[in-house]
Amino acid sequence: MARRSTPDRFDAIPRDTARHGVHRAPRRKGAGWISFAWGALATGILVTAGMAVLIASSDTISLKDFESIIAAPSATPTASAKATVAPTVDPATTVNVLNATSTAGLATQVGTKLTTAGWKVGTKSNSSTPETKTVIYYVQPSLEGAAKGVAQSLGAGTIQLSDLFVQSNAGITVVLGSDYVAK
Repeated sequence: MARRSTPDRFDAIPRDTARHGVHRAPRRKGAGWISFAWGALATGILVTAGMAVLIASSDTISLKDFESIIAAPSATPTASAKATVAPTVDPATTVNVLNATSTAGLATQVGTKLTTAGWKVGTKSNSSTPETKTVIYYVQPSLEGAAKGVAQSLGAGTIQLSDLFVQSNAGITVVLGSDYVAK
């Protein structure tokens, strides 16, 4: 015969709705998104791994098939690549010369050198700030060849397209830095 346990307070159904015993806390808001995110991450990893295994084990699928979908950048220059511009002497282009060194009269000396080389020299003055590098600034891309010609005439300096001197009356401005050695 089965033995019956002694009744306790949990065996009796209470008439009120008050709870007795241990209960779980309510779920936090947004807890479902964490499970979803982990599931999405696991799915992505499994799909990627599965594709890698299929590609590696298949003789009919190769990575070359996917290159047309994802275009890799070409290492060879295209037809739209810019051709190099040759240095030219353009007597119609005005060249300003600014001395950014502590050497007195350097702008006048370089202006005379450029005039002898066939350039039209405008302003010859001192720069407001000292510079260490000699830079030939040109204001329009069409003056790149002329800027290279000025650099060749001076035997020094680097060229740079800039709008720093666009307000001046010259298309090219030479800023003589402390690296310039008069020849």
